[in-house]
Parts: sequence; structure tokens; C-alpha cells
Amino acid sequence: MNMPKNNNLLTLLSLAEEIALKKIDGHLTIMRFTTHWKCMLGTPNLDSDSGRTEVGELQYFNTLEEALRNLIILHN
Repeated sequence: MNMPKNNNLLTLLSLAEEIALKKIDGHLTIMRFTTHWKCMLGTPNLDSDSGRTEVGELQYFNTLEEALRNLIILHN
């Protein structure tokens, strides 16, 4: 799957959802923090140290669009 030239939010979200459905039974996590966004395939266990570490190690982005583009590129 190539990154489409039309990178609007709905298109990016649809592509991320498609990847999640194919790779990890549809689990897709999108997180908004005070100053940035993070996205990942799967669902982190935030009740555990390993889950919090997993989220902490994710790259962060200034916009949701950037975070989704990164997820798509990483898992495409």
C-alpha cells in the first residue's frame, strides 16, 4: 500500500484502521497528550509498568495527521 497523495485525516485514519484490521485484529490506539499525539497498533496495558513504558517509548508528533502517517509508514 502506497501513501496516497490526499493525506486528509479521514483518509489517514481509514488506512491506519485497515492496517490494524489486517495485522492485529483491529486494535488501534490514538492518544492525545497536552503537547503531542501518539498512535500505535494494539492496546497498551496502562495498568502495568511495561504498558506505560511502551507508550512512553512511542515517538510523538505535533499533529494527529503526522502520527497517523508515521504509523502507516512503519507498518506498511
